[in-house]
Amino acid sequence: MIYDETLNYLYGLERFGIRLGLENISAVLHRLDNPHHQFNSIHITGTNGKGSTAVMIASILQSAGYKTGLYTSPHLQDFRERIMVNNIMIPEEDVIKLMDLIKREMYEFSPLTFFEFTTIMAFLYFSREKVDFAVVEVGMGGRLDATNVVNPIVSIITEVDIEHTDHLGKNIKSISREKGGIIKNNGVVILSSLKRDVIETIESICNERHAKFYRIGRHFSGEIIYGDIKYQRFKFKNSDYFLDKLEIPLLGRHQIVNASTAVETALILKKGGVKIGEGVIRKGLKGVKLKGRLEILRNNPFIVVDVAHNPSAAKILAGELKKINYNKLILILGILKDKDSSGIISFLAPIANHIIIVKPKTPRSSNPQNLKMKAMKYIKMVEIIEDISDAISRAINTADKKDLICITGSFFTVGEALEKLND
Repeated sequence: MIYDETLNYLYGLERFGIRLGLENISAVLHRLDNPHHQFNSIHITGTNGKGSTAVMIASILQSAGYKTGLYTSPHLQDFRERIMVNNIMIPEEDVIKLMDLIKREMYEFSPLTFFEFTTIMAFLYFSREKVDFAVVEVGMGGRLDATNVVNPIVSIITEVDIEHTDHLGKNIKSISREKGGIIKNNGVVILSSLKRDVIETIESICNERHAKFYRIGRHFSGEIIYGDIKYQRFKFKNSDYFLDKLEIPLLGRHQIVNASTAVETALILKKGGVKIGEGVIRKGLKGVKLKGRLEILRNNPFIVVDVAHNPSAAKILAGELKKINYNKLILILGILKDKDSSGIISFLAPIANHIIIVKPKTPRSSNPQNLKMKAMKYIKMVEIIEDISDAISRAINTADKKDLICITGSFFTVGEALEKLND
């Protein structure tokens, strides 16, 4: 009950919405003796791929024997997924203790947002656990994101696309500038985007701040060798290394980009004195555990879940689904109202034979009727079954053995689906 009450308090902080800026969180962290300065950090921003890249880097560091913290968001099923050490979630009792501590120390400051509070909790936990490294994913943007109080040994920017335009800007260049706000003076920066506007913007910031700049397609590359429904094999190359037959248990060519970025990060750390061998990199990649990213849960019919929640991710998902051999595609779709639902639907609806619109259990869910109207521009077989569990049952009862059921649209949608399918 105490843990449930703690979660209720934390989720209650969502009423304060999004607050971009570092003044509040910096003041509270200072009161708590700046725990974020007590471990080495790797900071990751981007539109898509940052969570996958973060998990891969953490897995490599852990395989090298380093005690490794991982801070990501949002979670799929359990709040504690956000804060992990060596792939183990923060214990419930530590969530309770740290919440009480933070509440006591924030009394004279403005109320913390949900993300500010959980970020402080993560930093305190990593400090107390004496991690060697913490891989820290931003919540949104970069420059004014609550995580941007860290002073990382490497800053990573994954693919950048149009998102959160109310907060980050209306075009790729302005959004890239916000993402580039994580770049520190004399720092080390890795970029895994091939878009010209993104490259030019990030390179310009690196030049201004005298940061070393490494980008995919110029300083390092990854090329797929083989892939099936269980794993992918690829080769990596930079100016110093050629690593052949690396394996990841993840689907989609975009994961080759993320894995190559993780390898480049590991080799840069190695150059800086961190003990990471080729065998460790191989072991770390092969042992990656990542839920909800083109994850095949069942066969006959295939059931796939993916957390694609913006148009660029939906485009990638659509492309990957086309590579799977199936007869009909039944799409279970639940999107949040602050996302570009029209863009997401424009990529996924045209390849579907049957769409079931659901409503995840969050106040942020889109109106199912609105989603249905948008989907029916592309396909007539669209129905609404708000409860995700009921929608999955309907899809399974409708599907033949050679059909494909894909559940997507948001972390909330996939999280609820995993609860149903893992029962």
